[in-house]
Amino acid sequence: MNAHQSIEREILPLGRHAQHVVADSWARLLRGDAAGEGVRSRIVASWKRSRNAGVAPTLPAAPIALAGDALQRERESCDWLRPLAGVLAAQRDGYIGANHMLAAFDASGRMLSADGDPATLEQLADINFAPGGLWSEDAVGTNGPGTALALQQAVHVVGAEHYCEQWQQWHCASVPVRDPGTGEVVAVIDLSGSREAAHPYALTMATAIAVALEQCLTARDADCRAHLLMQYASLTARYPSDVVLAVDRTGRVLADSDTLHRTQRRLQGLGADARSAMAQLLQRAESLSPEEVVHPLLGSRAAALHPLQSDGRIVAGCLVLSSQRASSSLRNRAHTSPRATASGTPGCTTRYTLDDLAGEAASMHEVRRLARACARTDLPVLLLGESGTGKEVLAQSIHHASPRGNGAFVAVNCAALPRELMESELFGHASGAFTGARREGTVGKFQAADGGTLFLDEIAELSPAAQAALLRVLQEGEITRLGENTARPLDVRIIAATNRDVRLAVADGRLRDDLFHRLDVLSITLPPLRERREDIPKLAHRFLLDAPSAVPQTFSEDVLTALSAYDWPGNVRELRNVVHRMVALSESAELDVFDLPASLRQHAQHVASAAGASPLPRAVAQRPAQCDPVDAARAHLEHVVSAHPTMAQAAAALGITRSTLYRRLQRYGLTPGRSVRAEPRS
Repeated sequence: MNAHQSIEREILPLGRHAQHVVADSWARLLRGDAAGEGVRSRIVASWKRSRNAGVAPTLPAAPIALAGDALQRERESCDWLRPLAGVLAAQRDGYIGANHMLAAFDASGRMLSADGDPATLEQLADINFAPGGLWSEDAVGTNGPGTALALQQAVHVVGAEHYCEQWQQWHCASVPVRDPGTGEVVAVIDLSGSREAAHPYALTMATAIAVALEQCLTARDADCRAHLLMQYASLTARYPSDVVLAVDRTGRVLADSDTLHRTQRRLQGLGADARSAMAQLLQRAESLSPEEVVHPLLGSRAAALHPLQSDGRIVAGCLVLSSQRASSSLRNRAHTSPRATASGTPGCTTRYTLDDLAGEAASMHEVRRLARACARTDLPVLLLGESGTGKEVLAQSIHHASPRGNGAFVAVNCAALPRELMESELFGHASGAFTGARREGTVGKFQAADGGTLFLDEIAELSPAAQAALLRVLQEGEITRLGENTARPLDVRIIAATNRDVRLAVADGRLRDDLFHRLDVLSITLPPLRERREDIPKLAHRFLLDAPSAVPQTFSEDVLTALSAYDWPGNVRELRNVVHRMVALSESAELDVFDLPASLRQHAQHVASAAGASPLPRAVAQRPAQCDPVDAARAHLEHVVSAHPTMAQAAAALGITRSTLYRRLQRYGLTPGRSVRAEPRS
């Protein structure tokens, strides 16, 4: 029987005679005699637990567990109170009858809220059956909320069934509320009134409220899950070389970008410990901005927590586990400190250093030189370059190498901010600043980056109003939240970036010229990949090492030739994505031209044809350039198998196992043997 199937099987002692029988049995228990005749078994068991706990049956009032600020803090920490208020507001008159009150308790038996008949509220307050009172069974004996928590089931305690005499003029119908994610009891709903007004229907009403509240929590979790998976999808696209875990508020891993699931399997093997650790990382988050975290369960890998909030609380998040190792100081803190943040300043999420600005081209040496110079100052920096050239990597590298390296690094994509919310997101807003504003207000990106660095990507996409406000911040060093009149001083270093021609943007009026001159104190232009082709093979090998793979892999010379010849409109980001795609789809130890995306393969064929050569195997090179890639791969497989005396040697030549070779032959409709032949088609 669960909490919502608990309509009493035993008859409630509602009449005077029934109450007299219960009172006699209670008196016998206090004298040390046998008790139980005419009393429900669950009540007798509760009486005995109360006696063993040392509860005095003459207790005049319950102890006060919470008061003042402590009570308010506990209310704010309970994420079910606001949904409960919505449930009660919908049908308040139908839930609370005359001479009754409705109360909500936390999982420790502390009353957090009460509503109902004023006279009843006043009378029950005399025994501290009021917000702040502690009503656990081991504190005040048998009572509705406390016994419901002890049994983890709904219970209706009437009159003399209470263990303490002062409670016996009342009845309490109490129902536990369970967290839909964990199944644990998080609250108790109680409908209480005078003993004479007791009716079995009271438990039905309390159950209806508990069920409605659980449905609200389930719907909220479903909405949170949807937003969490959207965040997860965004982060997996942004960090394809890293492992991204989507973690709900209970610590469950809902999604894992590691294609081999090594990380999730290891966490699942640790069972409840891993789930608890994941939940603790969320609970310890100090900011709604991303922050670097460490924990022994994550090993030596650097990790960034991207929290997801609801109603101003962190309710879930994504963990980005970097392919890089955490610094030694972070690893030491993971094993010696109970805190999960990388530093005393929240929001520090830099994953890249100057070492990540890879490349031996002269232009990249100049980029690194300028980056080191920028890191020594607090002046604004403007980063220019095409999309995908690595502007955020450069921004993080400058921040990491600067004296602000232990402070927050907050990144904002200005193009992704809704124009009507742009100023609120950047500067924050006070409570009730506009329709739809959060009741508790919000901290803007500038304030979140105080003491650190704010990276404004796609700066030319800011609205004119936001550009004017940003200019004022740069001039005055302070912000004013929407809805407030008081300025807040800030210590923020600005790094801005754009892929536009900034001078054309200024000429067109998309970017204020005074703002441009404020930002263009130090500027660095990142070269497109096609202008440093000598770096492409090294970058490709670097991304290959980062990509998760079941077997060690390498590139064929033909692939490196094809990669170096391509113009890369998406630059470094596109190269990384292409390499990771090849690894994900190939089963070979050597990646060849057949593993390239069609656009690159066609480009390689075109370049090779123009040069009078071919990057494809000889068996395929004679085919027309527009041949189907599946046919080309099938022909290549035929060629390799026919050229070797055994299947084992053919598999070795392809860099795969024999079982994989047999599967490939089957996939292309071929039968094994020295003379490979196609199976007849039906």
